[in-house]
This record gives sequence, C-alpha cells and structure tokens, in this order.
Amino acid sequence: MDDLDFVKKLESNAELFNREYDKLGEFYNVRHYEKIHDYFVKHKGLIVLLNKLKSRLSEDFPTGKFDLVHYTDYEYSDWSYILLYIKVDDYTFNNGVMEDIKKITFDFIPLRRKLGVMSDLSLRPALYDC
Repeated sequence: MDDLDFVKKLESNAELFNREYDKLGEFYNVRHYEKIHDYFVKHKGLIVLLNKLKSRLSEDFPTGKFDLVHYTDYEYSDWSYILLYIKVDDYTFNNGVMEDIKKITFDFIPLRRKLGVMSDLSLRPALYDC
C-alpha cells in the first residue's frame, strides 16, 4: 500500500490509528504518551515514517535504544515537535553517531516531504541511561 494511502486510512479510522500508535511502543520508548498521541493525531504521517525508520535504526544502531519525546519550545509554546533520541553506548556516541544520524536524516528527506512531516521529527544522539 502506498504511504499516503495508509495515512488516509489512519485519518479515517481511529481504531486503526490507535492500534498503529500503540504498536510503536514495541520498538520505541514512548515518553509523554498522551502528548505524543495528541501530536500524532495532527501529524499521522509520523506513524508511517517511524515504522519505516525501524529497520534502518536497527541496522545502524543494533544495540541502540530509541526514545520518543514531545518537545515544546519554551519561548514559543505553540511550537512543538517530536524528538527521537537514539541512545547508544559511550564508544558509539564518541565515534561517528552524528554522521550516522545525519545520513539517516538525509536519506529520509523524500519520504518526510511526501508525508508532510519535514519539521515534525528531529533525530538526536544520547547516551544509555546509567
């Protein structure tokens, strides 16, 4: 199924949307569950993007952990987006994680444009929680 057709299904079927949103939690640690849910209601293409990102993240960061966080700018409270923290070990963090993240970001630009979610998700490096 085409990505945009799936977004249309998510828009027209609340049960499907909620099921697909909940499935993200099998791969991603969804922090701020309700805030992210409400954000995704307005930006359903993010579900498609995050589903497509799973295999790439697993391939590039096989021991990584992935946290989704809702971020609101403190100076502009109506500007928010989703942060995807790519949590890695100290060695990976200090040896090229940003280059890998930039490559992933670049490779997914066409899909982000197609889905209309260019500025709705930001990938950031982080260290494992101690």
